[in-house]
Amino acid sequence: MRIFEVTSFREKQRFTKEQVRDETRALKEEKNNTELYLESLQIPLMVVSQCLTNRDTRVPSELTRDQLGEELRKELHIIENNKRVLTDVCHMGWEKIRDLNNVFCRLEREIQNKDDALELEYQVKDLNRDCSDISYKMDPTRIPPDTMTEESYVHCIENTIQIANQLMRESKTLRETMFRSCEQARNQMYDQSQRVEAVMRRRVYDVQRARNEMEWQKYKLETNLQKQDREIEALRAAVADKINPTKLVHTRLEIRTRRPVLERVEDKPMRGLIEETERVQTSSKLLEQKLEDSLSIYHGMYNHYERLIKDLQYKNQALETDRRLIEIRKPLHKDNETDFKRNVGYCHMSDELVTD
Repeated sequence: MRIFEVTSFREKQRFTKEQVRDETRALKEEKNNTELYLESLQIPLMVVSQCLTNRDTRVPSELTRDQLGEELRKELHIIENNKRVLTDVCHMGWEKIRDLNNVFCRLEREIQNKDDALELEYQVKDLNRDCSDISYKMDPTRIPPDTMTEESYVHCIENTIQIANQLMRESKTLRETMFRSCEQARNQMYDQSQRVEAVMRRRVYDVQRARNEMEWQKYKLETNLQKQDREIEALRAAVADKINPTKLVHTRLEIRTRRPVLERVEDKPMRGLIEETERVQTSSKLLEQKLEDSLSIYHGMYNHYERLIKDLQYKNQALETDRRLIEIRKPLHKDNETDFKRNVGYCHMSDELVTD
């Protein structure tokens, strides 16, 4: 009866030991997969950090807090948070593997003890009165130290099995947590990456449209400056044309002031010369005022043209910076994923395309 009980307990512990070994292998495999995925997050982390660093090189006038910057910072936060979560579950997995190894060694030790006990029990069973190795012993009825009761013996065995089962349940839950954490991190990063890609292309489109608008304004300003320059030259020529008529009228009036006293009559020619002087002077003043206004307009347009040229340079630099992000983010894409496939995915047009 005793041999049967010990054998039953041994087989139960042996079965539990095999389960612990299988669970340890499964947990190690899941932990290795999680660690590999954790290492793979280093590439997205470096890519996003480089994107943010690259955007910081923009000139102050273009260094704004836009949606693309917010999405990139959000993506960086998601990657760092996922790394922290996966690092924690990997550490928990290491601790759980240690506990499983400890209970595995405990089960092995107890199974070995039962093997030794069964060997002694079989030896006792095989003894009979005709055996040659039987003899009188000193105090054979003594109870060895550290001897436990049968209830304690059964409780110790069941306690070890319960600890192993509890650890296996916790290990299974931890494996599910590892798998769920990896998949959740993968889905979050993919979703945020798609969002960043869409916002990035929208940003490039908006900057390029603004650049094109500035190019058109530059062309219009150049045309208007040329037109204004021709008008200024024409006004200068008109002002210059008024110089000789003015001199002529002044000279005629000055010469007529030399007439003899009795001939100094305020006659019709004199009144005509005075009126002509007033007309010439008025016309010259109007031309000079118009020339001054034209020069003021020209200088204002030219200053605006210079600011536009500088803004256009900044806009080209910002556009080049945002375009460079597309090249920087290429390591995040699959090898067989082309720009066309990504654009189809961004526009949700896969169902509208005609397949081969």
